[in-house]
Amino acid sequence: MRAMVLRGKELTIEEVAKPAPGPGQVLARVLACGICGSDLHAARFMEEMMETAKASRRNAWYGRDLSAGIVMGHEFVAEVVEAGPGAGEWAPGTRVTSMPVLVSPESPGGFLAIGYSPETPGAYSEFVVMAAPLLLRVPDNVSDRVAATTEPCAVGLHAVREARMGASESALIMGAGPIGLMTLLWLKHDKARYVAVSDPSAERRALAKQLGADDVFNPREVDLAEALSEALFIPAPGRPEDSSYGGGLVVAAPDVVFECVGIEGTLQQAMELVQMQGRVIVVGVCMKEDKIMPLMGINKQLTLQFVLGYTAGEYAEALAAFASGSIDTAPLVTRTVGLAELPATFSALADPNDCKVVVVPGQV
Repeated sequence: MRAMVLRGKELTIEEVAKPAPGPGQVLARVLACGICGSDLHAARFMEEMMETAKASRRNAWYGRDLSAGIVMGHEFVAEVVEAGPGAGEWAPGTRVTSMPVLVSPESPGGFLAIGYSPETPGAYSEFVVMAAPLLLRVPDNVSDRVAATTEPCAVGLHAVREARMGASESALIMGAGPIGLMTLLWLKHDKARYVAVSDPSAERRALAKQLGADDVFNPREVDLAEALSEALFIPAPGRPEDSSYGGGLVVAAPDVVFECVGIEGTLQQAMELVQMQGRVIVVGVCMKEDKIMPLMGINKQLTLQFVLGYTAGEYAEALAAFASGSIDTAPLVTRTVGLAELPATFSALADPNDCKVVVVPGQV
């Protein structure tokens, strides 16, 4: 079968062995697979990712022999082709998605991460093997393009759930990439009082506004602290109805800042922008060493929380939200590409005109 293979920092389209379903597994034909920021990072920083996994004692990656190459791709929807022994009654042609995990007792950590393990191909290919107990049937009213966003949508949901926002609280989302916008969708779904989004891309700001952001800001053109203070300021009884009185600025700030950028400096900026005793939820993945001023966090008594992935329940909740229509990720999918276009697409995804790009293996 055709697949995109990562070796070192090189991406190539190759013919690789078609996988076979083992006990409790199904073989499925890939219908669509989203391109994830983590894959873009892996194509540049795989060795650093493995070293960090080792240092943080997450055993799933480190110690692997990557010389044979990795077929990435973990945001997928597929149709069942064949069920292995003990996999149950999954009829061929059934559209499914699942968390990208295979149980593998002999592997480090006891599982294989689909899309990050050389032992099993991810969905930048024509076929994948999936764990039958994790399969979720894709509802008929959910398109392949939308179903392929279930995984990142669950990431946004997890970030919002971990923030534990109250009904009267406000939020700033730094970064209007796919995860930032998924976070926005869930905050608006949960009826957050106020949600602002900052991003230097005019196209992404327009998309954030379309998806319900109360305000959008270009951080390169405005002072975010001042803009947020003006937007959030509520005058107390007897005080002037503006954001300054007595010769000084009354500082209003978001209760929660979701850092969805992942470059050096944005974590410190998030700490500066959030309200006293506020929470910074770190969703963006910075692949380099960064620095913060701990005294800033101490003075403001901040909570700094890093989040990862999602739960099985959150994955299922994201898919169910597509079916009910309460969450619609279709506007985020800016284009689709075929397998042959993938290496060039990885190089071009620094273009802010793109938001979510979905790979359709059958597309020519």
